[in-house]
Amino acid sequence: AASEHSADCQALSMVGRGVGRAAAAVAAVVTVAAGQHDPENYVYSLHSFAHPYSENGLDVPNWQMQGDTVVSDTHIRLTPDHQSKKGSIWNLHPWDPPRDDKQDPGWEIHLEFNVNGQGTTLYGDGFAVWYTNGIQSLGDVFGSADSFRGLGVFFDTYSNFKQGHSQYISVMYGDGKTKYDHDKDGGDAKIAGCAVDFRGFKMEARIVYEKTGILRMYTAKPDSPWEECFIVRKVKLPRGYHFGLSAATGDLADNHDVIAFKVSDPQPMDDEELEDLTKRVEMDKEAGVETEVHHDPQYEHDQDLEATPIPLHYSLMAIIGCAIIVGILAVAFQSKSRYDKTHFSN
Repeated sequence: AASEHSADCQALSMVGRGVGRAAAAVAAVVTVAAGQHDPENYVYSLHSFAHPYSENGLDVPNWQMQGDTVVSDTHIRLTPDHQSKKGSIWNLHPWDPPRDDKQDPGWEIHLEFNVNGQGTTLYGDGFAVWYTNGIQSLGDVFGSADSFRGLGVFFDTYSNFKQGHSQYISVMYGDGKTKYDHDKDGGDAKIAGCAVDFRGFKMEARIVYEKTGILRMYTAKPDSPWEECFIVRKVKLPRGYHFGLSAATGDLADNHDVIAFKVSDPQPMDDEELEDLTKRVEMDKEAGVETEVHHDPQYEHDQDLEATPIPLHYSLMAIIGCAIIVGILAVAFQSKSRYDKTHFSN
């Protein structure tokens, strides 16, 4: 069942982000020469878009736009910087490359985007990248429908849990039943994630799914090295699903602009990355987390603080303190009443 796949997904311990469960000794940075962020393998034009987007300025070939999404000369704007907007763009063609893979074919998404707006202290809510079993309707999960089946990668700019701004990227594997927990920014349904300041300038992201069940994500500013966001193992994403993007604004707003979305064959890890992966898997096994059901621990320390009970002696002191205050107020009130009675009777 799809829900079993979700439970089986294993997020590797992270390095340098403070997100992982076990300490690791290998830096999670993938270096790349400046200006070489474009995909190195074959790009599938049927599942991609880049400038120029449209001949008529109204639609994008092979893609379906919904809601408040519009196309311009420089980007596809999922939502404008206005309140209560939703928009999405979905690839009309299911992912089914002409390969003879017995396993589900891998893919790599290369994304260029820019989240921006007039707000300096108030802005939101974020956007999502999707790979789901069908084209989704508009909804409440970053502009798309809840209870989805497939993959959602969320670029969140506002924390409902903390009631404040918190730029965070997370991943969720939907089983078609589990709902996104808005109050906890996804809650336990999230598998992994990382904190990245991506708002206010052009950013790039790579999301790589390999047929071996490895899901990797990296982010970078232009002409900067790729930095790992997460690696998740034991993921199963079948062929025939659809790629999509969506965004939403609420009481807070932002422009959610996508500059390019390119789907290519996955670029394999080099020897150094494979060695790093092997070491981290072994470290997770030694730490005893290999068989755990993994959740993104974005707020686990905050939740621990919230769940901490007040010690009994503090509770008793508070009760006694309240009783003393009430007693003092009662005596003062009675004294004032006697004074007023004597004063007016004279």
